[in-house]
Amino acid sequence: MSARHCHLSAKDLEKLFGHGYKLKPVKELSQPGQFAAKETITLKTKDGQIDNIRILGPVRNKTQVELSMTDTRKLKIQPPIRLSGDLADSVGGTLVGPKGEIKIKDGIIIAQRHIHASPAEAKNIGLKNNQKVSVKIGDDRAVTFHNIPVRVDKDFSLAMHVDTDEGNASLPSGVCGVGELILKK
Repeated sequence: MSARHCHLSAKDLEKLFGHGYKLKPVKELSQPGQFAAKETITLKTKDGQIDNIRILGPVRNKTQVELSMTDTRKLKIQPPIRLSGDLADSVGGTLVGPKGEIKIKDGIIIAQRHIHASPAEAKNIGLKNNQKVSVKIGDDRAVTFHNIPVRVDKDFSLAMHVDTDEGNASLPSGVCGVGELILKK
């Protein structure tokens, strides 16, 4: 389950946290080399704000904020549902850090559920890059997610990412791995 978070470019990290600033990792994530940082930012829009949005590292080429549908309702914005990095014609806002703030004209999206896999893992379970699959999660309150894009890359490790809204609806205990996963091509 992936909670709201922000990816910053190196330039924007410095604007928000100061010249030469480096993120401080506090937790490794499911994807190799990715981490949750100690640092957080505030996201402001015309009609609301959300504090303490966790920054994920390492820095990226472009700044983006990934939210759930519930978050966007609180902010009264309507960003598109997209895969990470697909930011064209998305929504903007103001990011606030301890040393400054920046306005982004786009970069706010609702994170689209997806599956990461290395080439070997994908081959082992019969998946291909950009393939769309369905996944059934759970037993007593089973939920099936459809049209899930598969992302295959040498730097990935097998994991399915859903946002907090989807995770809370499908994982009664809030813990991944509940029930049986069934991939349908």
